Amino acid sequence: MKKNCNLLILSILIVVIMMSCKKIQSYPDIPEVHFKSYTAKNSFDLLGNETKAVELVFTFIDGDGDIGLKQTDTISPYIGEYKNNYFSTLYVKENGEYKKIENIAVSNYTIPYIEPQGQNKTLKADVKVKYEYTILSANDSLFSYDTIMYEFYIVDRALNQSNIDSTCDIVFEK
Repeated sequence: MKKNCNLLILSILIVVIMMSCKKIQSYPDIPEVHFKSYTAKNSFDLLGNETKAVELVFTFIDGDGDIGLKQTDTISPYIGEYKNNYFSTLYVKENGEYKKIENIAVSNYTIPYIEPQGQNKTLKADVKVKYEYTILSANDSLFSYDTIMYEFYIVDRALNQSNIDSTCDIVFEK
Protein backbone atom coordinates (compact mmCIF):
# COMPACT_ATOMS: atom_id res chain seq x y z
CA MET A 1 0.00 0.00 0.00
CA LYS A 2 2.81 2.39 0.94
CA LYS A 3 4.58 1.51 -2.34
CA ASN A 4 1.42 2.37 -4.34
CA CYS A 5 1.05 5.65 -2.45
CA ASN A 6 4.68 6.59 -3.18
CA LEU A 7 4.21 5.63 -6.84
CA LEU A 8 1.05 7.78 -7.04
CA ILE A 9 2.82 10.75 -5.45
CA LEU A 10 5.79 10.31 -7.78
CA SER A 11 3.47 10.11 -10.80
CA ILE A 12 1.62 13.27 -9.76
CA LEU A 13 4.92 15.04 -9.16
CA ILE A 14 6.20 14.06 -12.62
CA VAL A 15 2.97 15.29 -14.25
CA VAL A 16 3.17 18.61 -12.37
CA ILE A 17 6.81 19.09 -13.37
CA MET A 18 6.06 18.26 -17.00
CA MET A 19 3.14 20.70 -17.07
CA SER A 20 5.18 23.49 -15.48
CA CYS A 21 7.94 23.27 -18.09
CA LYS A 22 7.33 25.95 -20.68
CA LYS A 23 8.27 25.03 -24.18
CA ILE A 24 10.28 27.81 -25.78
CA GLN A 25 8.39 29.01 -28.82
CA SER A 26 10.63 29.15 -31.84
CA TYR A 27 10.45 31.73 -34.60
CA PRO A 28 12.18 31.90 -37.98
CA ASP A 29 15.59 33.58 -38.25
CA ILE A 30 14.13 35.92 -40.87
CA PRO A 31 12.67 38.95 -39.09
CA GLU A 32 8.99 39.79 -39.34
CA VAL A 33 7.56 43.32 -39.05
CA HIS A 34 4.02 44.54 -38.47
CA PHE A 35 2.67 48.09 -38.47
CA LYS A 36 1.20 49.01 -35.10
CA SER A 37 0.25 52.71 -34.95
CA TYR A 38 1.09 56.26 -35.95
CA THR A 39 0.70 59.88 -34.95
CA ALA A 40 0.75 62.68 -37.51
CA LYS A 41 0.68 66.41 -37.06
CA ASN A 42 1.35 69.67 -38.79
CA SER A 43 3.91 71.58 -36.77
CA PHE A 44 6.81 74.03 -36.85
CA ASP A 45 10.53 73.34 -36.45
CA LEU A 46 12.88 75.36 -34.23
CA LEU A 47 13.37 77.95 -36.97
CA GLY A 48 9.63 78.47 -37.41
CA ASN A 49 9.38 76.55 -40.69
CA GLU A 50 6.16 74.63 -41.25
CA THR A 51 6.62 70.85 -40.97
CA LYS A 52 4.70 67.63 -41.24
CA ALA A 53 5.74 65.18 -38.52
CA VAL A 54 4.96 61.46 -38.40
CA GLU A 55 5.79 58.98 -35.67
CA LEU A 56 5.45 55.41 -36.91
CA VAL A 57 5.37 52.47 -34.49
CA PHE A 58 5.95 48.92 -35.68
CA THR A 59 6.68 45.64 -33.98
CA PHE A 60 9.25 43.06 -35.01
CA ILE A 61 10.15 39.52 -34.06
CA ASP A 62 13.39 37.78 -34.96
CA GLY A 63 14.07 34.15 -34.06
CA ASP A 64 17.83 34.37 -33.65
CA GLY A 65 17.85 37.90 -32.23
CA ASP A 66 20.44 39.38 -34.56
CA ILE A 67 18.83 42.79 -34.97
CA GLY A 68 20.59 46.12 -34.98
CA LEU A 69 23.92 47.62 -35.87
CA LYS A 70 26.71 48.63 -33.51
CA GLN A 71 28.50 51.96 -33.89
CA THR A 72 31.61 49.95 -34.76
CA ASP A 73 29.87 48.22 -37.70
CA THR A 74 31.60 50.28 -40.37
CA ILE A 75 33.09 47.59 -42.63
CA SER A 76 31.56 45.14 -45.07
CA PRO A 77 28.80 44.07 -45.18
CA TYR A 78 27.50 47.03 -43.12
CA ILE A 79 28.45 49.71 -45.63
CA GLY A 80 26.73 50.96 -48.75
CA GLU A 81 23.22 49.59 -48.98
CA TYR A 82 23.43 47.99 -45.52
CA LYS A 83 24.75 50.92 -43.51
CA ASN A 84 21.12 51.15 -42.36
CA ASN A 85 18.80 48.34 -41.38
CA TYR A 86 15.38 50.02 -41.54
CA PHE A 87 14.13 50.93 -45.00
CA SER A 88 10.96 52.76 -45.95
CA THR A 89 9.21 54.17 -48.98
CA LEU A 90 6.83 57.12 -48.83
CA TYR A 91 3.65 57.28 -50.91
CA VAL A 92 1.18 60.16 -51.25
CA LYS A 93 -2.48 59.66 -52.03
CA GLU A 94 -3.58 61.54 -55.13
CA ASN A 95 -7.10 61.10 -56.54
CA GLY A 96 -7.53 57.89 -54.54
CA GLU A 97 -4.30 56.32 -55.86
CA TYR A 98 -0.92 56.09 -54.16
CA LYS A 99 2.09 57.65 -55.86
CA LYS A 100 5.65 56.84 -54.77
CA ILE A 101 7.76 59.82 -53.72
CA GLU A 102 11.29 59.35 -55.04
CA ASN A 103 13.47 62.19 -53.78
CA ILE A 104 13.05 62.11 -50.02
CA ALA A 105 16.29 62.97 -48.24
CA VAL A 106 15.98 60.46 -45.38
CA SER A 107 13.83 57.37 -45.44
CA ASN A 108 16.26 54.75 -44.11
CA TYR A 109 17.48 54.53 -40.53
CA THR A 110 19.60 52.38 -38.24
CA ILE A 111 18.08 50.32 -35.46
CA PRO A 112 20.74 50.13 -32.73
CA TYR A 113 22.19 46.77 -31.76
CA ILE A 114 20.12 44.87 -29.21
CA GLU A 115 21.91 42.16 -27.22
CA PRO A 116 19.62 39.15 -26.69
CA GLN A 117 19.64 37.93 -23.09
CA GLY A 118 19.20 34.42 -21.72
CA GLN A 119 18.82 31.09 -23.42
CA ASN A 120 16.05 32.11 -25.81
CA LYS A 121 17.62 34.54 -28.32
CA THR A 122 14.28 35.53 -29.89
CA LEU A 123 13.79 39.30 -29.95
CA LYS A 124 10.38 40.95 -29.91
CA ALA A 125 10.19 44.73 -29.73
CA ASP A 126 8.28 47.84 -30.69
CA VAL A 127 10.23 50.44 -32.67
CA LYS A 128 9.35 54.13 -33.10
CA VAL A 129 10.53 55.94 -36.19
CA LYS A 130 10.11 59.70 -36.45
CA TYR A 131 9.92 61.52 -39.76
CA GLU A 132 9.83 65.29 -40.09
CA TYR A 133 9.40 67.00 -43.42
CA THR A 134 10.06 70.73 -43.63
CA ILE A 135 8.03 72.82 -46.02
CA LEU A 136 10.62 74.95 -47.77
CA SER A 137 8.31 76.68 -50.23
CA ALA A 138 4.65 76.98 -51.14
CA ASN A 139 5.45 74.92 -54.24
CA ASP A 140 6.70 71.94 -52.21
CA SER A 141 4.49 69.25 -53.75
CA LEU A 142 4.76 66.78 -50.88
CA PHE A 143 2.94 69.16 -48.61
CA SER A 144 -0.05 69.68 -50.84
CA TYR A 145 -1.20 66.16 -49.86
CA ASP A 146 -3.05 65.39 -46.66
CA THR A 147 -2.82 61.57 -46.88
CA ILE A 148 0.36 59.50 -47.03
CA MET A 149 1.40 55.89 -46.47
CA TYR A 150 4.70 54.10 -45.83
CA GLU A 151 5.96 50.68 -46.84
CA PHE A 152 8.82 49.45 -44.67
CA TYR A 153 11.04 46.50 -43.83
CA ILE A 154 14.13 45.70 -41.77
CA VAL A 155 17.30 43.69 -42.38
CA ASP A 156 19.03 41.70 -39.64
CA ARG A 157 22.79 41.30 -39.08
CA ALA A 158 22.85 38.21 -41.33
CA LEU A 159 21.26 40.42 -44.05
CA ASN A 160 17.96 38.53 -43.93
CA GLN A 161 15.25 40.89 -45.18
CA SER A 162 11.94 40.89 -43.34
CA ASN A 163 8.55 40.96 -44.94
CA ILE A 164 7.42 44.34 -46.32
CA ASP A 165 4.55 45.83 -44.36
CA SER A 166 2.64 49.06 -44.89
CA THR A 167 0.84 51.59 -42.77
CA CYS A 168 -2.78 52.47 -43.05
CA ASP A 169 -3.69 55.88 -44.51
CA ILE A 170 -1.88 58.54 -42.49
CA VAL A 171 -4.03 61.66 -42.59
CA PHE A 172 -2.88 65.16 -41.65
CA GLU A 173 -5.45 67.63 -40.43
CA LYS A 174 -5.79 70.69 -42.65
